[in-house]
Amino acid sequence: MVSDGAGAHRSTARPLRHERAFRALEAVQLTNAVAVWIHVVSVQWVLTERGEPASVISLAPAAMAVPFLVLALPVGVIAGYASRKKMMALATVASAGSAVAATVLTVTGADTALPMICSVLLVGTALVVVGVSWQSLLPETVDRGMIPTAALVDGAVFNLARSLGPLLAGLGLGLAGAEWAFAVVAVLSVGCALALWRMERRSPDRTAPRRAIMPEISGAVRFVVNSAWTTRLLCQLFLFGIPSSALWALISLAVYDGLGMGADGFGVLMALIGAGAVVAVMGFGGLRRRLRVTVFAACGALVYAAALAVLAVSTSPVVVGIAMLFAGAAWVSVQSSWMSMGHQFFPDWIRPRLIAVILLMVQGTQAAGSLLWGVVADAAGLQAALLVAAGLMVISCVSLLLVGLGAEKGIEPVLVSELGGPAGPSGEVTDPGTPPGDRSGPVVVRYEYRVPEGRTREFLTAMRHLRRSRLRLGGRRWRLERPTAEPGLFVETYRVGSAEEFVEQEHRRLTVPETRLRHRVESLVAGAVEGPKVSDQPR
Repeated sequence: MVSDGAGAHRSTARPLRHERAFRALEAVQLTNAVAVWIHVVSVQWVLTERGEPASVISLAPAAMAVPFLVLALPVGVIAGYASRKKMMALATVASAGSAVAATVLTVTGADTALPMICSVLLVGTALVVVGVSWQSLLPETVDRGMIPTAALVDGAVFNLARSLGPLLAGLGLGLAGAEWAFAVVAVLSVGCALALWRMERRSPDRTAPRRAIMPEISGAVRFVVNSAWTTRLLCQLFLFGIPSSALWALISLAVYDGLGMGADGFGVLMALIGAGAVVAVMGFGGLRRRLRVTVFAACGALVYAAALAVLAVSTSPVVVGIAMLFAGAAWVSVQSSWMSMGHQFFPDWIRPRLIAVILLMVQGTQAAGSLLWGVVADAAGLQAALLVAAGLMVISCVSLLLVGLGAEKGIEPVLVSELGGPAGPSGEVTDPGTPPGDRSGPVVVRYEYRVPEGRTREFLTAMRHLRRSRLRLGGRRWRLERPTAEPGLFVETYRVGSAEEFVEQEHRRLTVPETRLRHRVESLVAGAVEGPKVSDQPR
């Protein structure tokens, strides 16, 4: 058992020991996240001490998450071609500006709910840029095999910030006042911006050709709609995210009203949540490797539900503190599972946009959930709101165990081009060729299949899977027709934005799992498949 624990510790620490860029960026991440949480918790506590209702207080964590609903996908598109380090540097400058504004508001006595919530909105906007940029950069800083461990470490760093940020905020509020807490945020944010600019100058980010935002967003939406695995992942994330947001939305009220503690006690309890995250990283590595991801996440959801119930009914600071320690461990275990799976199973060509979708869902459920639990607490009471959230978390646990995410093996997005090009059914490398002509507008792609009579049903089933593949890769208006002139003939057509995009689908987007779907169709056809035949779209 000792050797297993040591091995788990070495495995967890490996990205930090051997990846210099990962270490440096995680240090900046920690500093920036600490600054963000000092800002948000300070605003939340200022509103609590002013006697604002729960629905107003819950706006503080909600306001940090709202920008994700609007900006996550556009930022994900930009992160696909721009320098992520420059984007992060500009975002931390914006955080510094928000902190300076909050400092002025508190010094002048204008720290009412509306301007303080607006300052959190600006911090949240900066957090969108930092979060999406860093998550899309992470796979480039570590080997693919280390991504799950790196994601777990990254989650621990984020939750360590949830520990240090509230603790420092509580100490700052208790000893020096809100204006000094916000001033510290401004200094930390400026330091992060300078560090990121320096990193970019030493090792510039690779960039890609600029792409239009709206077509890229609609492409991400089509991928999600036509990927059952991705859809299940987002549904499970939603079922966990809504009840989990109750802790962050209502903990200040639980501490202030239920436990009768002040800012220092609030900071200590928040610090215990972060400490639980660190414990999870150092001690759960072996457990995570032994269990399926869905079982591991279900265990975390169950522990989190118990922590919510304890926060609702207990009046003992010690008991609540222990519960918060477990809540932090459960939080980082579950949330890092979503992100690590995204990094592992999303194809490279669309990963930044889909990571943005995950972050949108994470922060969107936090925003919507915070508002929901604030209203419920005002209407039914704090205890009832927390108990209802605990009950919904149990439902999330059951869903993970019974529904899960579907297959996890065999869907790794290895590009066929990495193996030498698109491979045929027998394994030989083939070349789809470049469509003739110079077509910058939409084109129609056509395939013809001749299917033996006894294989029609199997063929139609295989084509349903292939249809989703075509649409995932960027096709539109897919059709399968059966002309009456020739028995057994099926004609597949779909549209692509341009001939250039079609070539990109065949070379840069085609993965081994997608190719297996094509081979399944080809195995049911008599003779060779005729196509692709590319022609201009009829006007």
